[in-house]
Amino acid sequence: LSINTYAGLAAIPQQVRATGWTGPYVVAEWGLTGHWESPVTPWKASVEETSSQKAAVYQSRYEASVARDKTQCLGTYVFLWGQKQERTPTWYGIFTEDGKESEVVDVMQYLWSGQWPQNRAPHLAAFLLAGQPATATVYLHPGQRYPAAVTVTDPDRDPLTYRWELLPESTDLKSGGDRETRPAAIPGLLPAAARAQATLQAPAQEGAYRLFVYAYDGHDNVATANIPFYVKRK
Repeated sequence: LSINTYAGLAAIPQQVRATGWTGPYVVAEWGLTGHWESPVTPWKASVEETSSQKAAVYQSRYEASVARDKTQCLGTYVFLWGQKQERTPTWYGIFTEDGKESEVVDVMQYLWSGQWPQNRAPHLAAFLLAGQPATATVYLHPGQRYPAAVTVTDPDRDPLTYRWELLPESTDLKSGGDRETRPAAIPGLLPAAARAQATLQAPAQEGAYRLFVYAYDGHDNVATANIPFYVKRK
């Protein structure tokens, strides 16, 4: 028996038994909270978990379910050991486009081996745009400037560097994981050398956007987050 699941991983052992299945099973695809399971803004943009929130749910759901099922579960295939554009460039891949490892990779190494990596990924504790988190409904006015701030720590106290990126909300939305096209970044509205704090100039054109931040530790590890927002005229 092969099962695919995302937010429902923790309930799989109980659900398997409830169906009366007594044979072995494999969780052939599992991962973070899917975009269809996430909060949605009024303009239909799904809210993505940060890399650190993803790491926490990968660990908690795995430990609460299949890791305990020693009698029927033969193993699992984590999604996605790589990178892809699906809703965003960071939603499903546990690596970034440039091959850096997120905190999820650390968690999976620990779950599989019982050992943490020698050098661990940065931990992203908070990300705010105009004082609001991603789960808020963030509206901005065209051309106005807004503060953005991210709180990131590194378990190894490595010095961090930051990359900020502004994208329009993706409109190439497919189903079933089919290939999607990455939106082109919008230049010139963020300071080039911003660190943990930046000032975003809202785009002049009304519409839906996302502000991304990447925090690198210099050891091929990264923390990521994004906030969807809508530019609306007064």
